[in-house]
Amino acid sequence: MAGLALSACGGSSGSSSSSGPVDSPLPPDPQPEPIPDSAEPGPIPPRGLHLSFVGDSHTSRTVTWFTDGLEPPQSRLEFGVVEEGMSEADIAEQVFEHFVDASADETPGVESFTHRATAAGIDAEKPMRYRVGSDEGGWSPVYVVAPSPRGEWSFIHFGDHGIGDLPQQLTAEVLKTPADLIMIAGDLSYANGDQPIWDTWFEQMEPLLARRITMTAPGNHEQKDFGGEAFKNRFTHPPKPLSSVIGQGSPGSSFYSFDYNRVHFLVTTAGALINDGTLVEEIINIEVDLAQAALRRARGEIDFIVVMQHYTIWTDQLGRSPANPTLVALEENIMLRYGVDLLAVGHDHVYQRSKPMGLGLPNPLGYVQVLVGTGGASIRLFDENGPQIWSAAEFIGVGFCRYAVSPGKIRGEYYGSPPLDLSDEGRQYITGDFSLQDSFEISAKPQIACQLCAKPARSSDILLADYEAISRHTRERNRHDLRHC
Repeated sequence: MAGLALSACGGSSGSSSSSGPVDSPLPPDPQPEPIPDSAEPGPIPPRGLHLSFVGDSHTSRTVTWFTDGLEPPQSRLEFGVVEEGMSEADIAEQVFEHFVDASADETPGVESFTHRATAAGIDAEKPMRYRVGSDEGGWSPVYVVAPSPRGEWSFIHFGDHGIGDLPQQLTAEVLKTPADLIMIAGDLSYANGDQPIWDTWFEQMEPLLARRITMTAPGNHEQKDFGGEAFKNRFTHPPKPLSSVIGQGSPGSSFYSFDYNRVHFLVTTAGALINDGTLVEEIINIEVDLAQAALRRARGEIDFIVVMQHYTIWTDQLGRSPANPTLVALEENIMLRYGVDLLAVGHDHVYQRSKPMGLGLPNPLGYVQVLVGTGGASIRLFDENGPQIWSAAEFIGVGFCRYAVSPGKIRGEYYGSPPLDLSDEGRQYITGDFSLQDSFEISAKPQIACQLCAKPARSSDILLADYEAISRHTRERNRHDLRHC
């Protein structure tokens, strides 16, 4: 690519791993169920509650939900703290200390409205209890969300979900697994233009999403829903990194970044929504955001940089090699330049973890790609010629990856359930037993490596020198995916 030279920060990721089934059960989920019988029915009840944040991960919570009909009720979010010693009845029945009015926007493709409201300035040390709705329409159950821990914490990552039996088995397993944050790497509902499927997905997912902060990336199947507008409408995310400079983003920004303790996350579209005309802006955002993150890491403000997107950089799934080489090359160039530690992806319906890598080769200076396209949409196979040299672990089935974050270390554990067998029919079902299939560690880069990765952001002239080819290849890939995925 014109004007681009691949470079990476020095030092080793310190990644170590083991793979294969291991008996290592996780403790029971410590988070409470919604308070029984706490909903107040009405003619326009709220549904599809899901949590995210647009501000500080400790002191804010954003709730998004839906109501049906041609006119929205005057909805609001009511919230307060759960004090030590409060009974279940107290949590459900005591008057909430705070409320905030919700916005209402028409939901694309259905006679519904999307509501969102943010609780700001909450007590960072105590659980928050909340409900949403209105006196005229009805109220949701009372949910309790745990505070964000400041020390050790964990997040779960998977992609390629849906509404069938396999996705619901995956969701049930995630519900039982402790985690402070859920990251979904695209292809969420598989509505594929049939908008009521989104409502089914949110109904199935509410027991999880109403209690766990969840951040999402769009995938190629989100493109099929009004070019990604349904995704942007139905989720609430932080603004684009450069939104104050290059216009305002929608509440469901499709590319954005945030910090959770000492980990910086950047979520990208990887070109999945190129038809919305924002890919040029997104590339510039990626460059500037990661340059700033690398500088902050060199200053000791954060330990890790994590990128989540739907599309892989490298893959061994049968017939799914990257089809837009110029965008893939540019993305990898940026990630290597600024020393990204972890790339969390989906799209290919297998599990595959790379060694620290770059340019398709093992490289201790590189990033670890963790492909978790095993959310249950389907179960697929690997290339017949076996894994490439960069691959460290593979699994066929349904599952998710849980990352435990402690000072200077991320420990990943992949839990999966294999299919009955590898035939087309056998891959329609799983055994139902989720067990530890792979584990690995990523250590924070040494200071000298962090200093080498603290480089200035490059100009748009350099970044977009091959944009004509980037656009052409990405559109070709997306057209292929619209027809065949």
